[in-house]
Amino acid sequence: MNASIITLTPSELHFDWGTDGLVLWIEELDGADSIVGQLDEVLNRIAFAIELQTGWDHRTDGATLHPLYGYRLLLRDASGRWNAVKTDEHGQFASLIPLEEMDYEIAYDKVMWMD
Repeated sequence: MNASIITLTPSELHFDWGTDGLVLWIEELDGADSIVGQLDEVLNRIAFAIELQTGWDHRTDGATLHPLYGYRLLLRDASGRWNAVKTDEHGQFASLIPLEEMDYEIAYDKVMWMD
């Protein structure tokens, strides 16, 4: 009997992000549409970076909200289209809503009206 072990490792994450008022935008940079499958890791990295900037740690300070709380999230995929990203109360990826929009300002307006 022959057995082989296959180890699958996710591809490296290539993304940029920033905030614009109440919107946090994420842009995929590698052009392979691989970021959606790893969105939890992307959100965790962004949340950690926000905590480094603020000095708060939501895991140890019970009175501190999750770093992504209050932000509307936009993801620009490899095709250049913007998508709304929904998260749960723990900041984990819940769903992706295609906005079918390439213009950031229009996508910004659309995501602000979503609940």
